Amino acid sequence: MTHLAFAIIIFLAVRLLIATANLLTRQWLPRCKPSGIAKVSVLIPARNEAHNIKHLLEGLLEQEYQSWEAIVYDDLSEDRTPDIVLSYQKRDARIRLLRGSGLPQGWLGKNFGCHQLAKHATGEYLLFMDADVRVEKTLISDAVAYFEKHRLELLSIFPQQIMESWGEKVSVPIMNWVLVSLLPLILTRVSANPALAAANGQHMLFRAATYRPMQFHERFKNHAVEDISIAKYMKHQKLRTHTLLSNGQIKCRMYGSLKEAIGGFSKNVLAFFGNSIPLSIVMLLITTLGVIPVYLAFGATASLTYLAASLFLRALVAYISKQNVLVNTILAPVQQIVFCIMIIKAIYNRHKRKNTWKGRIINT
Repeated sequence: MTHLAFAIIIFLAVRLLIATANLLTRQWLPRCKPSGIAKVSVLIPARNEAHNIKHLLEGLLEQEYQSWEAIVYDDLSEDRTPDIVLSYQKRDARIRLLRGSGLPQGWLGKNFGCHQLAKHATGEYLLFMDADVRVEKTLISDAVAYFEKHRLELLSIFPQQIMESWGEKVSVPIMNWVLVSLLPLILTRVSANPALAAANGQHMLFRAATYRPMQFHERFKNHAVEDISIAKYMKHQKLRTHTLLSNGQIKCRMYGSLKEAIGGFSKNVLAFFGNSIPLSIVMLLITTLGVIPVYLAFGATASLTYLAASLFLRALVAYISKQNVLVNTILAPVQQIVFCIMIIKAIYNRHKRKNTWKGRIINT
C-alpha cells in the first residue's frame, strides 16, 4: 500500500509541475503583428449551426487582418445555416457558401467537409475553424504572426471556453484539467516526439503548400479525433507544430447543457490518453480514489494535504485556462463525478460502436 500511495503522490506532483511549466512558459497566443499580408483561407465546416455561425462571421468581418477569405461548407443542414451564410456573402464577397451533396462511404462528416473546403481555398494559409467559435479582431493577425515567427507548419489553439449553465461549469473545464496538467505545451513545438502532439480542430492553421500534397483530412478521413491524428502524423514527418491556449482571441461555447457535454466529450476523451482504455481507467481511478491509499498508508494529515494539492491543481489549471478559479475549485468534486461518467460512457460507446454526432454514427 505504501508503494501505491507514493506513486499516486508522485503522479499528482508531476501534474502540478507540468501545469506550473505551462504557466511559466506562458503558453498563450501572444499579441503580435505579422510581417506580410499573405492571404488566409478561413475554412468552416458547418452542419445545423444556425445558432452559432453568425457570431463567427461577424467576428471575421471585424478582423484587423484584411487579407482573408471565408468559405463555409454546408453539410446538408436542416436549419437556416445556408441562408445565414448567403446573407453574409451578400454583405462581403470574401465570404462564400459551399454546398455539400452527401457523405461518401468511409468518411466522417467534418473530415469530408474540411477536405472539400481545402480544395476550394485560394489562400497561402489554411485556417480550419469550427462554426461554434467566436473570434476577436486580432485573432488572424496574432496567429499568422506567431506562425511566421516560429516557422510552423501547424498552429492549433484551444479556445477560451464560454460557460453559462451549471451543466457546462461541471463538465467543460475537464478538458483543460486533463490537457494542461498532463502535457507541457511548449513540447508540442520543441520536441519531435509524436507522443507529445496535441491539437484542437476548433483552430488549426496550416501552410497551404504543406497541406495540399499531404491532404491531412483525407489521410484521416474516418478518424473521429482527426486533429490529434494529424498533429501526431506531422511530428512523424518532422514538421514543426505548436499548440497553444487562447489569450482571449478565440472563444467557444462548446455545449449548452450537461447532457450535450457528456455526449460530446465521450466521443473523444479517450484520445487524451492515447485512445487507451486501460490508461483512461487508471487516470479515472487515481484521480477519483487516490486519496484512499494515501490515507491508509500515511494517515489523515497526508490525505488532507493530498486533497488540498488536488484542489490547488484545479485552481492552477483554471487560472492558466482563463476560467473562473473559485467556481472550478468549488465544483471540483462534481467535475470529478462527471469525468467518471464521461470515461464510462466513452468505453461503453467504443464497445457498442454507438458514438453519434450531429445525427450521424461515428466510430473512434
